Amino acid sequence: MNPITTVDYYFSIVSPWTYMGDRRFQTLVQRFGAHVVYHPLSSPDLFPATGGALLKDRAQPRKDYRLVELARWRDHLDIPLNLHPKHFPVPEAVASKMILAAQEAGENAGPLLSAILRAVWAEERDASDPDTLVELANAVGLDGAKLLDASKDASFDKAFTDTTQTAIARGVFGYPTYVLNDELFWGQDRLDFLENALSRL
Repeated sequence: MNPITTVDYYFSIVSPWTYMGDRRFQTLVQRFGAHVVYHPLSSPDLFPATGGALLKDRAQPRKDYRLVELARWRDHLDIPLNLHPKHFPVPEAVASKMILAAQEAGENAGPLLSAILRAVWAEERDASDPDTLVELANAVGLDGAKLLDASKDASFDKAFTDTTQTAIARGVFGYPTYVLNDELFWGQDRLDFLENALSRL
């Protein structure tokens, strides 16, 4: 496989499905030596533009079945997951811009994303709280205060908006979405297909 193969990773920092797939995705791309470009997206902008609905706007049967599926996948994957996390949903912008700032600085944003997802879904922590985000960044070897400060630059407001709009134009409509050579793989339950595609390169 070409060592510069790139996988574009589209996600929300509060998506349970992103959380469920993240550890397996990170293991997969490491095994194949693929480079990952991280694209945090804004759910309030993505879903209405692509025919979806935010969780609060969905019909009750859809909300109920979502919990059934979350519990099934949690047990199947044997990972900790709170079905009703204390801090969900929360605004995505601060954490998303920190991920973009880390990537812009040449850092691997993967460990920070993983830490944020665990914080929401397994640790009952607030991923919109700057102090929490600084702690999470420090814990994965980044300078959290420096990263938070950098992310406040207006360029990252624009980058967050532009990333979401580019994703919409590319056909992304849900989380997580992995894109390899312009082929979209939507959902953590499509990781086997992504693995097959990587193995053919």
